[in-house]
Amino acid sequence: MIAINKQYYLANPFTVLVSKLNGTKYVDWKSVKDDTLNTSYGNSKVGRVGCFNLPVENTCVNCECKLKRKCYALRGCYMFHTNQATYAENYAFYKRVGKDGFVSAMVERIKANKWKLFRYFTCGDIPDIDFMSAMVEIANQCEKTIFWTYTKKYGIVNIWCNKNGIESIPANLTIIFSHWLNEDGTYFPMSNPYNFPTSEFIPIGREEMKEQVTFICPCSDPTVYSTCETCEHPCYKLEHGQSMALLEHSTPETKKRDRAIRKAKNAIKKAMKALRK
Repeated sequence: MIAINKQYYLANPFTVLVSKLNGTKYVDWKSVKDDTLNTSYGNSKVGRVGCFNLPVENTCVNCECKLKRKCYALRGCYMFHTNQATYAENYAFYKRVGKDGFVSAMVERIKANKWKLFRYFTCGDIPDIDFMSAMVEIANQCEKTIFWTYTKKYGIVNIWCNKNGIESIPANLTIIFSHWLNEDGTYFPMSNPYNFPTSEFIPIGREEMKEQVTFICPCSDPTVYSTCETCEHPCYKLEHGQSMALLEHSTPETKKRDRAIRKAKNAIKKAMKALRK
């Protein structure tokens, strides 16, 4: 990840907004002076792919996953001060240089790193129609890279397609409409007239929903070892009309389940090792 001016943040505590409800910290993008373009090489889940993130509080819609703080981007390492600083810098950079400047910088960065895969938004979402336009232009200029993103900003994508046609979306840019299941069993309302591929959230206790989707994301399945690089049916190849499911993960219940699975796997390994002796 590109280095940030950490001394600036340490010396300016007023750049941090602290929530009295849960203690999470956000960096106010308007106070960012060293607004740098930050990209990363992914993480243990997505593998060695290019990633670009934006701050949740400036880009995400007020869906239940955000309001009730169930979104994984609202906890864990995503809330580290240094990570929040990079997201704020990205947003400040985009707002300062505009669409054309952002496209130019991103194309240069992607080609320099020779990324074959690139994901937008492990944190954040499409902020506006200009960013949607930028994603299209970047994909057109980086034909050797496959891009994909999840989004709940259905309206922005639909407005783009209404104006420019569905054929304007490059083949190497996969946009997946994220469908959130609320606690009362209802779905976050989705308008999908162009039949974009969808991702469905499957909570614990609703495993029967697996039968309604095309693929299950193995990265969310603790019984399978996979990253976005090695996945047999990767979401970045989803076609229109197809769907994939993300199993509920990163909660106390799922972590308890995952620990039990790891314990069972280790026991099997020890047994196999003993048999070989």
